[in-house]
Amino acid sequence: MTTSRSVDVVATGARTPIGLHCAASAAAYRGRISGVREHPFMIDRAGNPMIGALDSEIDPDMTGPDRFLALAIPALREVCEPLTGQPTTRSGVPLYLGLPEVRPGFTMHDAEAIRLGLQQAGSSLPIYFPEIDLFPHGHAAGLSALWSAAEKIRKGTLDACLVGGVDSYFHPDTMEWLDDNLQLAGALARSAFVPGEGAGFCLLMSREACARWHAEALGRIVAAALGNEPAVIKGPELCLGIGLTSVIRGVIGQPQLPQERINAIFCDINGERYRSEEWGFACLRLSQYFDDPAAYGSPADCWGDMGAASGPLFVMLACHAARRGCASGPRTLIWASSESGLRAAALLDTRRC
Repeated sequence: MTTSRSVDVVATGARTPIGLHCAASAAAYRGRISGVREHPFMIDRAGNPMIGALDSEIDPDMTGPDRFLALAIPALREVCEPLTGQPTTRSGVPLYLGLPEVRPGFTMHDAEAIRLGLQQAGSSLPIYFPEIDLFPHGHAAGLSALWSAAEKIRKGTLDACLVGGVDSYFHPDTMEWLDDNLQLAGALARSAFVPGEGAGFCLLMSREACARWHAEALGRIVAAALGNEPAVIKGPELCLGIGLTSVIRGVIGQPQLPQERINAIFCDINGERYRSEEWGFACLRLSQYFDDPAAYGSPADCWGDMGAASGPLFVMLACHAARRGCASGPRTLIWASSESGLRAAALLDTRRC
């Protein structure tokens, strides 16, 4: 990011297993309320009920794009609320959406069905979507979308962009795939995670657009970066955190940025040993940048693994912590790691601009 245009977060939207909107989800996370429970009918290989963090308001029989849309549309409606009645928004704000990587139970046909469903839902929202760009990159997808949007806003290509992510593991083929790979938390797996589902959105604007649309900044995207880790989670090589180190250094080690310590961290560490070890190696190289690199927030403990929705939901948590006065400081690092090797990170500053 080489230009000087500011990238502000002006609104967020969320739907999680522990809250139907941002305030409820953030409060439940702060209270360490868990949404983890037994699935009502899915059984693992050991004959036990599969464990997950399910949305309590959605029929557990619903699968595929319909389930994704049931998660995404309420969160999208929430992020648009602050701009209701603003006539300029009908001129169009693009939507960049993070989605899962192709996997059993999720195909690119599903991704296109989600795009179509969101286009149809847009007619009832105060923001018109001239385009919906998909980022089917898994855990780092939401932050990948954020990076792309922030780059265009900084360069003046866009004035505003909606960035989001939505994911759900609760398709029989997906859950069976996790079980077969020993990634599903349960009696048979020692390095596994609790599947979750949810959606997160944030509305990004340039400072000029904020003034034009009378929008208040909740925080500022100071920097964002993408990279790649060659030692993927299901590969034969040991991951030494090279890719993650690179992207984090890309957002916190830039010479033109103030050399202030990072006060808080949100990440997609979820119980898998691969992810915690990856962060451990990155910490060994970058510990001087943090107040406490071991004091990271891993919301998967409460709402399960959010996959592609992780990054935008982490932005929401940081913004709400600042608004409630319970943040440990204004500078928050957010990062996520996709199974295919994509790594993404962003630095958020929640000081009032």
